[in-house]
Amino acid sequence: MRRVYMYLRLLAAALVFPAIVVYIAVATLIHPILAFRTRISLRLWMSVADWVKGIPVGYSYWEQYEAPTMLDEIAVHHDE
Repeated sequence: MRRVYMYLRLLAAALVFPAIVVYIAVATLIHPILAFRTRISLRLWMSVADWVKGIPVGYSYWEQYEAPTMLDEIAVHHDE
């Protein structure tokens, strides 16, 4: 009985594994395309790129999109 149970589990894993691989491949290919449509996806994609490069996660997005406006705000408050 244990062998049957083990074979059924192996069969289930063998059947599900290709579906999981296809899902991950499709998600990986579609994500960069969607990243240019929404800011949240862009932020997530840039965070992944930061992680791959070994720099703090989210730094590239902050530097490119948030830092310029923050510096403008700091300059405005500094002038007052």
